Amino acid sequence: MNDNMHFSQSELENRRPVWDALSSMYLDTDVSSSRDWRIQVLSASPYSLDQMDSILRDEVHPACLPNLLHPAGEWAGFDPVWLEQTICDHRNRRLSRLLTTIGRTPMGGFPTDEWTATRRGIASLRGQCGSPGGAR
Repeated sequence: MNDNMHFSQSELENRRPVWDALSSMYLDTDVSSSRDWRIQVLSASPYSLDQMDSILRDEVHPACLPNLLHPAGEWAGFDPVWLEQTICDHRNRRLSRLLTTIGRTPMGGFPTDEWTATRRGIASLRGQCGSPGGAR
């Protein structure tokens, strides 16, 4: 079932490259090697750093975390159709699973160090202060 009613077509178009870039932090490889590409893609997005924090935490993390738990996880990149469908499916079920994502508590497998470095790069490229919570 492909139920994208929670995202408008323009939201999907804006989110797809963001999902792709953020999901690269969940690959079974040295994810720091794709950091420059990720910073370029995310810097070009219309989303603020705080919005990207939410997209990562609430959309990409629940969809991609299982890859890090698999003994031979995906290393080349996630299929964009699968990624979108999985994120939309998780988003549709999110209300029934609020206790697993509520708040900003640390989550297992969350790419904290890589996201911090990526976030700093985005802020620098956009000419912002690199501190967490900086607005676009």
